[in-house]
Order: sequence, then C-alpha cells, then structure tokens
Amino acid sequence: MKKSLLALAVVAVAASANAATVYDKDGTSLTLDGRVQAVFYNGNHGKAGENDSSINNSGRFGIGGKTQLADWVSGIGYTQWDVSDGDNRNNFDVRDQWVGADFGEFGVLQAGRFLDSSYYAENVTDHYEDAAGTVQGVYNGERRGGQMMYTYDNYGFHGQLGVQTAQDNARINNDNKYAVDSGFNGALGYTFENVVFGPLSFRTGYSYLKGQKDGDVGYVTARNVTTAQGKVFDKFKHANFGVAWGNLDSGFYTAALYEYAKMDFQTDESWKRKGVEIAVGYAFDNGVSALVGYEFANDTSTAGNKAKIKRIPVFVNYKANENFNVWTEFGFNAGSDHQDDFPATSYSKKIDHTVFSVGARYTF
Repeated sequence: MKKSLLALAVVAVAASANAATVYDKDGTSLTLDGRVQAVFYNGNHGKAGENDSSINNSGRFGIGGKTQLADWVSGIGYTQWDVSDGDNRNNFDVRDQWVGADFGEFGVLQAGRFLDSSYYAENVTDHYEDAAGTVQGVYNGERRGGQMMYTYDNYGFHGQLGVQTAQDNARINNDNKYAVDSGFNGALGYTFENVVFGPLSFRTGYSYLKGQKDGDVGYVTARNVTTAQGKVFDKFKHANFGVAWGNLDSGFYTAALYEYAKMDFQTDESWKRKGVEIAVGYAFDNGVSALVGYEFANDTSTAGNKAKIKRIPVFVNYKANENFNVWTEFGFNAGSDHQDDFPATSYSKKIDHTVFSVGARYTF
C-alpha cells in the first residue's frame, strides 16, 4: 500500500484523522489540523500545586503543505504548535516542524524537528493519555531539532534511517536538555495484513547519540553564574522492540514493548533503564474502547541507586464521532519503590501514587 508522508504526518503526528484540505489546485495543497481539550486531574498528577486537583486546558494547531515538483517527487512541509500544553500558561511552542521530499512509492526524506526512528517501535503501546508511559514515555518522547530522516513504508515493510546533527539543548529524556554533538537512528518493521482478527506487526528501533566535548559545549553567563547550554554527557544508547496485533479502532488489540536505554557521562558515571510495557484493549462498534496495561521499569546507576517502577494504566474512551471524544483514565501503583529510593532524577508523583483524570477533546 503506497502512502505519502503528509497523510502519515497528519494522522500520526497531529493525532488527527480528519485534517481539512483548505486549498488544492494545480498540484499544490494545504491542510489544517488541530485539537482543543480540557482535562480534570486529581492531585497526584501534580498539575496544580503539590496535592491540588485541577482542570487544565490545552490545544494544538498544525499546517501541512504539498506541491508537485516533478512526476516523481513532491515538496512537502509540516509544522505544528502546542498551545498551553497542559500547564495553563499562554505559551505557543513548536512541536513538529520539517520540510522534505515525497518520492511516492520510493519513500520520503525529511529534515527538521520530529521524533526519531525509535518511536516507530514505541508507538505500539502509546495509546494512553497521561497515566502511562513508564517506559516509552521517557526516552525520545520529546521532539528534537537538527534531524534528517528517510522513511520507506510500502508493501507491509517499514524502514527508517536518520541522522542527528549538533544541538545545544536537545531533549533525550523527560527531565533534562543535553548538549548533543551527533548521532544516528534507525527502525525496521513488517506488518502482516490479516492474521485471525487483524494486522500483526513486528517493530524494532535503535538510537545512538554522542555528547559535545568541552571545546564544543556552549556556555551562557547570567548574574555572574556560568552554565552549559545543555547537560554534558558522553554517549546515549537506546534500543527497543515492539509487537502489536489487531486494531485499536475496531475489535481486539494487544501489544508489547521492550526497551533498553543507557547514558554514560564524561565523569565515568552512568545510568540505565530496562523496561516492559504490555497493553490489551477492545474497541466496540458503538464508539467505546477500553485499554488496560502493565508497565515495569528497572533503573540502576553506577552510584549504587536502584529503583523499580510498576504501574497498571486503565483507559476508557468514548468516540462520539470523528471530531469529539471523552475519556477517563486511571493509573495504579503495582508495587513501585517509594520516590525516596529513586536515583537522583525528578520522577513525577504518579510513579508510586494512584492517578485519575477525565477529559474531553474536540479534534479538527
């Protein structure tokens, strides 16, 4: 099945299956997509104060374009912004932003800011809102600029190959921004169209990043304090494998993900995480779908810190139509270590507490 990246981007990146085409003439088209939502969080989410429950609003807005350059290639571009992304601030930050070339059945080349290739494997369990992501939500969950990536997606086969250029403040995990010198990433997968009750997909991904050395690290001085533009590290490795069976939009769905990540610092210190996520769900014809999972992660560091995180996320969604849905979500502690036992990393309160939320979203 031949696919253009513009269509994939609108669905997968913008999370909108019904982007509006506002212009289409003489081989040039323009699409708009977005969403706005309001979510009630209990106090353990930490959205407002230490223990306060809160209603948070947020939105996204995206623009995609495509123009025919020749019979065999089209120029494409996409940009999307987060608008007050769950923090009730009046911010307007870039989420995805890239330009590229669509060669039809021969693949797509893009350059800019987006998720790297390893997300292809992580996506099998990334179907919750806020109560999950113990493993896949930690690494490469944030977009990084300075990337170039080639994607081939045809006849059931999926392949990606990407390179990372230098960035002073690049997100690698959810807690810090790092000084990245260079890197590469890749993904492979194959999907069997119909196996009993739906498609069966096998996926794997790998990322490698090298940190900037002392001579390359940029520094800024404010109030007589000099700090590096991005946390200094030596190298980062991230490997994962995922399998998914079924279709979460209709009928039965199950998926599993294994991840391994390790970061080495220039001080000979290091930390690593191994983890597993499992998800099982079912989508009914009336628009109701349910998903329940189990997540386990094991953190260790050369400093002797060890921590185990065990969570059970539960997600129930009602899709009234293509534009409007409401949901409720729970996240239960299933035996996680207490936060006082964790390595020196800023984990959220929800790691060893029960969290609850209910939300509504309009997608256009």
